[in-house]
Amino acid sequence: MLRWTTHLEGGPRRVNHAAVSVGHKVFSFGGYCSGEDYETLRQIDVHIFNTDNHRWFIPKISGTVPGARDGHSACILGKAMYIFGGYEQLADCFSNDIHKLDTTTMAWSLINARGTPARWRDFHSATIVGTKMFVFGGRADRFGPFHSNNEIYCNKIKVFDTETNSWLNTATAQLPPEGRRSHSAFSCNGELYIFGGYNARLDRHFNDLWKFNPETFSWKKVEPQGKGPCPRRRQCCCMVGDRIILFGGTSPCPEQGMGDEFNLMDHSDLYILDFSPNLKTLCKLAVINYSLDQGGLPHDISCYHYYQFTDNVLYSALQRYLAPLNFANFCHISGFKHKEIKLYFFLKNQQQVGHNHEVERHLLDISNFFNKSKTEKLGVQNYSAPLLSVQQTLSWSSVRISE
Repeated sequence: MLRWTTHLEGGPRRVNHAAVSVGHKVFSFGGYCSGEDYETLRQIDVHIFNTDNHRWFIPKISGTVPGARDGHSACILGKAMYIFGGYEQLADCFSNDIHKLDTTTMAWSLINARGTPARWRDFHSATIVGTKMFVFGGRADRFGPFHSNNEIYCNKIKVFDTETNSWLNTATAQLPPEGRRSHSAFSCNGELYIFGGYNARLDRHFNDLWKFNPETFSWKKVEPQGKGPCPRRRQCCCMVGDRIILFGGTSPCPEQGMGDEFNLMDHSDLYILDFSPNLKTLCKLAVINYSLDQGGLPHDISCYHYYQFTDNVLYSALQRYLAPLNFANFCHISGFKHKEIKLYFFLKNQQQVGHNHEVERHLLDISNFFNKSKTEKLGVQNYSAPLLSVQQTLSWSSVRISE
């Protein structure tokens, strides 16, 4: 069984950064924090998280440090972290530079790459396959590095050879997916996969899964079994063994009538894509696909079906209760412990909270929530991370919370 076990505070507060893992350490670089002059308080450079002692620390670095940026990519090859692209804050423009950090010596270097570089962009993906870095998607501009609101969403693959430090001239891939940004990318068995993302010119979120073969330079759409995530962007995903674990992301809110900035909702759901399901997992899938009688089945298989495919009645009740109050843009149950159900919400009526534009990740006691009929009597508690139990899954399948 998978379980959330640890909630940590004290790390670098930021968004749109990039991170890689090297051994038992996570290296994070870049990003920004809005709402305060964050750069003068702490330089947004390299921060390292040690998974052995659960501590963050800032290392001493040397060399040519990349300029502050967000929306860049980071990938690891051996002990070297490669940073590409992003939007540089001080220069106020897109980047197409490549920087390398030696995670052993903590020395930065700017790579003087040969060949025709990839276009300036941010919110793309860069994935290592073998000794090459494959760049896909992202948001670019028709006028080059400067942002003019004439966005381009390229769907071509650009390849950087880390051995020769050069951009390669490659063939045009056949039948590529739509260009997109804020998608996920990972490599498995020598092939590149992308999932989800967003294209502003099409005003479309994606939940498709594509596979790219570097040998044939061809794309193929993959149709996994099981119910996959809804269309989304900004999710994170990583590979653990033969499984891809995907968490969170942002999707259009079901409610309409507000601009794009306020018509989005964040997810706290978790999906697992299994590349090598075992016999037990295949049996679970057969029970679901053929609607087999669950009487006499082992307890874990019957529980698997219940948790994955039973609607969360508490969530539906909360939505019906909040709708006439015009109180919440959306609410989502984030965890449970015994009889105490906790949730977070975003306000859509600014006047109800004075000068605060939104209240994020506050938890409510569900019993108090239903016992009180007036919004001003609701007790809002400070956020604390719940322990959320989830079920082992097959292919695309989600984790549902029950009473």
